[in-house]
Amino acid sequence: MEDVSDLIKIAINAASNAYAPYSKFKVGCALRASSGKVYAGCNVENVSYPVGTCAEAGAIAAMVCGGDSKIKDILIYADSDKLISPCGACRQRIVEFSDKDTKVYLSDDEFNGKQTQFEVLQVENEKELFIFYEMHEDLW
Repeated sequence: MEDVSDLIKIAINAASNAYAPYSKFKVGCALRASSGKVYAGCNVENVSYPVGTCAEAGAIAAMVCGGDSKIKDILIYADSDKLISPCGACRQRIVEFSDKDTKVYLSDDEFNGKQTQFEVLQVENEKELFIFYEMHEDLW
């Protein structure tokens, strides 16, 4: 597996900055663009539920604002004892800026930073992220 230790640290730090006063569920995302630059995002909740933003959306928006348009690697971290899967809207966002070489990493941290688990998802085509749930039904 490719070394994504920098993405882990950045995503954990991003999650610590998440604004999640309602769910208390903090998520961080770090992505490496094809240029090599790294961008981060965190979830930002709002009392009007649908207008909050996901960590992946924040990281992708930062990437676009930074002048990049292709995701090489993306890591989604949640302070949870289980891996979380991107929502449907974020899967579409990821696909929009991915190609067949993009790798998606899902990370949890049940040991407070001492051990991190990964799932690697290779994006072969646009449909692959949408069928991910069939491979990991326990994430739904």
